[in-house]
Amino acid sequence: MDLMHSDKMNRVVIIKCPDYDKLYLTKNIERAFSYFGGIESLVNKGEKILLKPNLLVKAPAMAGTTTHPFVVKVVADIVKTAGGLPLVGDSPAFGSVYQVAAACGLLPLLKKDNISIVSFRGNRSFNDKIRITDTIRDFDKIINIPKFKAHSQMLFSGAVKNLFGLVSGKVKAWRHFKARGSHEKFSLMVLAISEQVHPCFTIVDAIDIMEKTGPRGGLVRRAGLLFAGINCLSIDRVMCDVFNINSDRVPLLKTARKYGINGCRLRDIQIEGDEVSDVRSEKYLFPKKLNDISFSFPRVIKSVLQHLVMVHGGHVISDQKKSVIN
Repeated sequence: MDLMHSDKMNRVVIIKCPDYDKLYLTKNIERAFSYFGGIESLVNKGEKILLKPNLLVKAPAMAGTTTHPFVVKVVADIVKTAGGLPLVGDSPAFGSVYQVAAACGLLPLLKKDNISIVSFRGNRSFNDKIRITDTIRDFDKIINIPKFKAHSQMLFSGAVKNLFGLVSGKVKAWRHFKARGSHEKFSLMVLAISEQVHPCFTIVDAIDIMEKTGPRGGLVRRAGLLFAGINCLSIDRVMCDVFNINSDRVPLLKTARKYGINGCRLRDIQIEGDEVSDVRSEKYLFPKKLNDISFSFPRVIKSVLQHLVMVHGGHVISDQKKSVIN
């Protein structure tokens, strides 16, 4: 069944999940898949599946900067039950994907079950519209596993914004520079990535969320929620409703509405799982004012140099250890 063209396209599931206990996670993530026909409806035997968590920078799991490693591992285990081959990849802002995975505790979980981490190759053009990592051609499908957190430039980072991580290397900083202060221009670029890659499923880690500022260094608070669906915009729109965020303040959603992109209007979304009224809260804090989306040219250069120092000047996993997981 083609879920991309079914009535499940704009369905969003909200699920209470009190903590990162493996039994809770497995039960609740399997429940999320069940609203879409189960993992077997999304993943076929023998398919290579890229799991795309948020692995922004080196930070412990408790910092709320990265997708929690237990969430990623449970999704990988579920993919394997359908006969799929899960691999994990991202392009961190600073440091290598191996360094970031090691810092948040994901690396040892994956090594234990021989699940590979992939380091993204360079970018190539797709449909003459966007340039993202050539690595996605190695995979049959993508499962998007974002971390829900405040973002000083985009208000929050959720389902759509996480796909910006498919831009390999420090080209991301250059994309900020090219936005020239326009949140709309930057949003159109991220929305084009989402449209191109079409993750077959997205499950958002909102068990612990980051508030007030982000995408790193903010306050971490227990929300105890998972959000799941196929349309990333729909997921982001529902999260606005749950966390009492004015969607007009979210550049990605505002831009999507302006250009008539499907899935960003609440009336078009089918919400299932736990009731919004049971999980909605007005207590969570998000940036009161958005920062400039652009990076100055000196900041781009500084970012590149900092990245190179962290990758080549810090602790780098030896080639012998990498061969076990890559």
